Amino acid sequence: MIGGKKIVNQIQDLKGFKSLITAYEEIASIRMKKTRDSVLYNRAYMSAIEEIFEEVRTTYARQTRALAKRRGRADQKLTFLAHNGRAVAVFLSANTGLYGEIVHRTYQEFIKEIATGNVEATIAGRYGLSLFINSFPDKPYTFFDLPDAEVKSTDLSQIIRHIVQYEEIHIYYGKFVSVIKQEPTKWIVSAEISLDMGDGKKPKTSYIFEPSLEEILIFFETELFASLLEQSVNESQLAKYASRVVAMNRADKNIDSTLKNLEMVRLRINHHELNKKQVNSLSSAIMASE
Repeated sequence: MIGGKKIVNQIQDLKGFKSLITAYEEIASIRMKKTRDSVLYNRAYMSAIEEIFEEVRTTYARQTRALAKRRGRADQKLTFLAHNGRAVAVFLSANTGLYGEIVHRTYQEFIKEIATGNVEATIAGRYGLSLFINSFPDKPYTFFDLPDAEVKSTDLSQIIRHIVQYEEIHIYYGKFVSVIKQEPTKWIVSAEISLDMGDGKKPKTSYIFEPSLEEILIFFETELFASLLEQSVNESQLAKYASRVVAMNRADKNIDSTLKNLEMVRLRINHHELNKKQVNSLSSAIMASE
């Protein structure tokens, strides 16, 4: 039978761990509440910006095709930035653990594409890097140290400078659905803009471009991408905070259950030792009387 002292030590260790879990849960909950409103608001804002961009391209598809022809693009695609013709898969992970299931679930989606060998791997976050090295010890990769909180524009600019050169960009991150639900998400960015649109469609709005349509498209292709990447990072952070809250809450309940069982074991040990002492005392008394 396990000794009473060992049980007491286990109970004390679990209580200490429970305090740590509670602190992690409270911090994650505060950060989640702090970022949730802004992320959800910006989600709607960025969606509206993308809708305007699509409307512009649809409305002025003929003008855009004319620009493409002047630039010698016979494939009816248009991009004004230099690209290397390759594809990259980007995993927005974490620097530390204890973020529940969302990081691992997103990673599983990421490595499905990496395993095909048709894309180059880019990982943001040290925890994601350790997962990747364990899975693909010999595969080349590009790594960026992305903070778990308070991401600065300089952190993002390094990632942007690296991935904007690719023709196809696939970004994997966790997306917040609710406090108890987070989903792995894949955002695909193509350097090329399809021009097979606009014919027969009635424009919603008429636009006047200043200084020119070409410069407006360049602006959208660069600034919109940077803003959408920042939104993806913020979405990833919110999903991680929510996932940590759920994970810590589950761990807290498991600790309570384990503590309850250990307390029962401790009581049984105490009763057993007390009974043993009483039997010994009674035996001593009987022997003394004889």
